[in-house]
Amino acid sequence: MKHGSDSYVIKCVNRLGSLVRGLVFCVLLVSVSAVPIRAADQSTSIPVPLLDAAPNINGVIDDSWAKATRVALTYDFTNRRAADEPTTAVIAQDETSIDVAFDVSQHEELVAANETNGSSVLSDDYVGVYLSPNGSLGFQYAFFANPHGARYQTSSENSAYTPAWNAYAKRTPAGYTITLRIPLNVIRSGGRTDWRVQFVRATVHANALDVWAFNDHATSFADATYFGIATGIGAKAPATRPRARAQVYGLGEGTNARNGGDTSRVGADLSIPVAPTASVLASLHPDYSNVETDQQTISPTAFAHQYSEVRPFFTQAGSSFNYNVVNINGPLLFYTPSIPTFRDGYALEGTQGPLTYAALDAVGVDRTDEAQALDYNVSNTTRSFGVNVQNVDVNGDVDGIPGVHDDLTSITSGYANQHSHEIAFLNYALEDGSTITDPSQAKYLQTGYGYATATTTAFLLYEGMGSQFDPLDAYVAQNDINGPALYLSETVPFKANTILHDIQFTSYDSNFHDRLGQPSQNNASGQVNVDFSNLLTVHAYYGEEAVRTNAREFLPFDGSGFLIGYKFATSTPTYVSYQGGHYYHGELDAWTYLTTLRLAPRVHLTLETDEDQYLSVYPGEMRTNQWLERASLDFQISKEMQFDLGARRLIGSYLPGASFAPDFTPVSGGNVSAAFHFLSRDGKSEFYAVYGDANSFSTTPAVFLKYIRYLGAPKGT
Repeated sequence: MKHGSDSYVIKCVNRLGSLVRGLVFCVLLVSVSAVPIRAADQSTSIPVPLLDAAPNINGVIDDSWAKATRVALTYDFTNRRAADEPTTAVIAQDETSIDVAFDVSQHEELVAANETNGSSVLSDDYVGVYLSPNGSLGFQYAFFANPHGARYQTSSENSAYTPAWNAYAKRTPAGYTITLRIPLNVIRSGGRTDWRVQFVRATVHANALDVWAFNDHATSFADATYFGIATGIGAKAPATRPRARAQVYGLGEGTNARNGGDTSRVGADLSIPVAPTASVLASLHPDYSNVETDQQTISPTAFAHQYSEVRPFFTQAGSSFNYNVVNINGPLLFYTPSIPTFRDGYALEGTQGPLTYAALDAVGVDRTDEAQALDYNVSNTTRSFGVNVQNVDVNGDVDGIPGVHDDLTSITSGYANQHSHEIAFLNYALEDGSTITDPSQAKYLQTGYGYATATTTAFLLYEGMGSQFDPLDAYVAQNDINGPALYLSETVPFKANTILHDIQFTSYDSNFHDRLGQPSQNNASGQVNVDFSNLLTVHAYYGEEAVRTNAREFLPFDGSGFLIGYKFATSTPTYVSYQGGHYYHGELDAWTYLTTLRLAPRVHLTLETDEDQYLSVYPGEMRTNQWLERASLDFQISKEMQFDLGARRLIGSYLPGASFAPDFTPVSGGNVSAAFHFLSRDGKSEFYAVYGDANSFSTTPAVFLKYIRYLGAPKGT
């Protein structure tokens, strides 16, 4: 496409750039008729009976469950064979909830280290149910529980989805049982009564993921296209419009005058449904203290760290952005952590049939960030197709420079043949604004063709990115790259009851050049993972990477080595790893030793030590070591409460990065931090108490207290 055509496209899309027009456009979409679920797409169909009274949710499948529907989880999706041990899932409903139970037989040792609700549940043995009210379209929900009854849940509508629901577990002579109760009013069903459903059971020792509904063409057990159908859900209690949510918080900080002095802050986040599957959002005086975030790992890297978003406004409003059929090491075209603290924000988001849409406006002091997205996705047992159109604007004062304008327009799309497993994709973006002097250098393209199954992935792609492509609200690891890349992955499962579980092979190779035809980024990496039946794992990896710095040097960031670990993928891992090779102006040897010990049923201690030795061969540049020592204590007080205490010491010298000049100034600092978190069982109150900042180099002498009250709908719904 010629530059004149590019400018025309940008101007046309920018006419939709204001939030007001974006909201009007999204409201019109609410009236689009939804695509119904077709039972012919999935042969596995079960009724969900309405019980006379709610069954007992006490970890026992007793007579109160007698009329419920029972199904067997007969297929091990991970190992592509029949399940080794029997698992029965039970489903029914009462007037307000979906009731699910699991009867699990397990002869292996149970892995259940977590007793507090949270994402770590997925590193234990667990059971779960996936619910997709709108079939392969719209929002998907999942609810998990481990043998302690600790819970975790996810939703594609909000990355902070945390409704109040119940799970109780009991050990049995054969294994364990778990009963779940999921309120209907925490799921946006749009009034539909026939839902796509999948039941799963994970076993760490067997490296198995057993499922109910299975199809040979499925590449993921969580793909709703291949779920079974559960009929009659909510038929006796018709769905109403979801409840509004007001999330009101108060934050207090106590610190010394040198650190800014004591301060306080109050604000609110609002979610107001305007249709069964659409909501208007608002954020007034939002909090950006990040007391919810975890400690980040310190290690040399060729690229900037990427952070997760925790601000409620973006966890919901941002769920419609960055849709890609395939994106292999490409940029995030809308990266909300780049948006600084704003004064207030407004958005509309939702789904209707094959359409998912969002428009948001974050208004700060002398700066406004706007974004709109429209996704169209179709998926059935023969084909899958998707296209996303997205626009992101930044206007105002950026880093002290007034009058900055930045506009990014993108389209991403792809097509997959579900039978042949062939996939073709295209990701394209244009940037325009006050910082762009050469529009031909403000483009991004990634396109490719590949093959993907549950165990095999192969893609050949081309990526091109101009030297001026660096949108303010995007995450770009490195620009000014052009060239081909190849990605391969293969998993080979072994038969049951053998010493080997599986072997995994991965490889990534690229050869990128800059606009002058000089090498810009090269990658040649491979890794072999061997998993044994006794939870021992061995990784061997080879990596040669080189990147061009801002100083126009083409420097290596190689990393070849190994890892030997025990319970590596669980919450209590022990491992030693080595990585070394050509690095910057010399060589780097990096060792990591880590173990997590169970001190008591609810208490774990993690100990880690890292040593990086940089051996420079550059004239006048020093050789240096860097040591990182870390210890953390995790006390899981209850399912709703958790306390963590961390101590970290870094000594030696800062190591160089790829895009900045080296700074070998000797450093020696320690950091102590502590955090307490409580979320009430009914999901109405949440409290954080934090000392210090786990991400800072040295201890931050500050205490943060944050209280959140949820009025109406629960957190993240």
